[in-house]
Amino acid sequence: MYAHYLLLWLIAFPFTNAPRGARDTTYVFHLIDLAKNQQKKGMPDSAEYYFKRAGELADALSFDNGQLAVAGNYSVFLYEQVRFDEAMTYAERALSISKRLRNRPKTAAAYNTIALQHQARGRLTAAAEHLIKALNISNEIQRPTRHQLSDRRKYLNNLSSLFLDLDDLDKGLQYAWQSFEIAEQLRDTISMGNSLINVMVAEAMSGNLSDAVRHGHQYLQIGQSFGDRQMEIKALNNLADVYRMQRNYPLALETFQKALAITPKSMPGNEVYTLSGISQVFKEMGNPQEAKLYFKKAFKLAETELAKPQLIDMFLAGAAIEEALGNYKEALTLHRRHVLLKDSLRNQEIQKTIQELEVKYETAQHRNSIAERDLKILEQAAELDRKNKWLVIYISTVVILIFGWGGLRLFHLQKRRTKSTELQKQLIEAQLKGEEKERARTAKELHDGVASILSAARMQIHTQIADHDRSGIFREISQLIEIATREVRNISHNLAPEMILREGFAYAIQSFCRRIQKPNFRLHCYVIGPLPELHKNTQLAIYRIIQECVTNILKHAEATEGIVQLAEEQGRLLITVEDNGKGFAVEKSWEKGIGLANLQARISLLQGTLDIRSCPGKGTSIFVEIHGDAQNKQASDAASSVLETIPLF
Repeated sequence: MYAHYLLLWLIAFPFTNAPRGARDTTYVFHLIDLAKNQQKKGMPDSAEYYFKRAGELADALSFDNGQLAVAGNYSVFLYEQVRFDEAMTYAERALSISKRLRNRPKTAAAYNTIALQHQARGRLTAAAEHLIKALNISNEIQRPTRHQLSDRRKYLNNLSSLFLDLDDLDKGLQYAWQSFEIAEQLRDTISMGNSLINVMVAEAMSGNLSDAVRHGHQYLQIGQSFGDRQMEIKALNNLADVYRMQRNYPLALETFQKALAITPKSMPGNEVYTLSGISQVFKEMGNPQEAKLYFKKAFKLAETELAKPQLIDMFLAGAAIEEALGNYKEALTLHRRHVLLKDSLRNQEIQKTIQELEVKYETAQHRNSIAERDLKILEQAAELDRKNKWLVIYISTVVILIFGWGGLRLFHLQKRRTKSTELQKQLIEAQLKGEEKERARTAKELHDGVASILSAARMQIHTQIADHDRSGIFREISQLIEIATREVRNISHNLAPEMILREGFAYAIQSFCRRIQKPNFRLHCYVIGPLPELHKNTQLAIYRIIQECVTNILKHAEATEGIVQLAEEQGRLLITVEDNGKGFAVEKSWEKGIGLANLQARISLLQGTLDIRSCPGKGTSIFVEIHGDAQNKQASDAASSVLETIPLF
């Protein structure tokens, strides 16, 4: 008995050694934790009591962070209790406080909660707008914590649910898997299960029933392992519905009954799905009387416990049951309610607006992913450099103290390696200079020789067309000469891109990409914003790098589409070359061929970095980063070649 009173005293007066202000503010979070624990145990009245006590204490203390925590958690609790209007009030309060505190992660969480209330009320466009805001804020966080990554997973999973409400199964499945991948990265089994449920629903709706059953059993196993009653009920209901789709009616009824047996009244919404599912099974088994009995029970709960998007299928199921019973008037009424609600939620204008929002989000996400990838590459390089420095210091110290003579030997060996590296660098420079000279010479010969002869032939043909070309032979010959002239011009431009000197670097790259176009291959070129100032020799070297990447696509990738993108970021030139071809094993290609080695050599001379991502069957992505002239003057000198401008045709 004494121990019991002592426990109550500790709960009521925690942290007695702390200052009073600290005890009071900490106690706000203690009350919130108590409320969440009661919520998990299925005791909503007790949970609400603790939430209100926490809110009263936070208001009395004018404790902003406590008020924010209460508003955020209480709004989620109210949403799960199907009290959407109250949930919206607290979610908007959480948004206001988080903005005032400039707490970006909490602002994103508030947007997400508001989106859930809009979705529950059937305001899908507003739901999408707030979800995209939450995801944009989340994706702006450069080094997200584990908790912030978990929040991002929730936002993606909710976006998946929104697209499933719109019957956009591809998008629903896409975002469900993105959510699952984050949960997998966090090694959070509960979150993996919560993402799997949307994967399962999307698969079932698209007819992929075997995978839906497999993922449903995974979800059920997670719920049972962690004693999560809500997950277990959802898993059983969805599995039973898939069994119904497979026409395994006895197993479907058995599974629905299992769900009904463990569903408490404190978890609104779950019993509706179970009763509705049993009703649908009896209807498909040809027993409309029994189906109507369960439907009436489900429908009575649905009008108060279900969100609007979930009522669509209820109306349709009810109409089918009434029609089977010959109650055509009641069936027509339910069918009309189904059509009206479906049109209000899934009309083309709403879907178009949400798709546009999603496209903007994906574009921003792609840019962020490139920036994050570059940042990770730089961080990895810095970390590797730091480790190498410590390793060198350690080895040098040991060698100097124990093997002094070995240190001298290593010094001479390093000196020879440096000379060897410098010699190799000079050989590469000489090779590149020789290539540019030969290209310029060849381009000049093409222009002054072949092109001049073709131009003279074309003029001679033109003089004959008017008087002697009755059959059109000269005109056809003239057209063939014109085609040959253009081909020579393209080859000449590729060999000696004088547009770098005349029209500018960006224009030269875009012109090259246009010339590459073929009927079975589309090459898109994007130049984002103004590019950094680069030495002309550096521009030519970069042109050759892009030219070699694109040539490799044409020769080896068997691609139908490619992208060349150039952008400037803090004085750096970022180059991306991607294709949708057959891909290759990067590590094996480094070992076997010299093509990638030559590409690496060109970029090394510019003191740039190269990152190649590819695997068989999934295309190839090449990322190159070059510093501006201010940072790579030595690289510009190293890459210098003999440039000879060729007159335009």
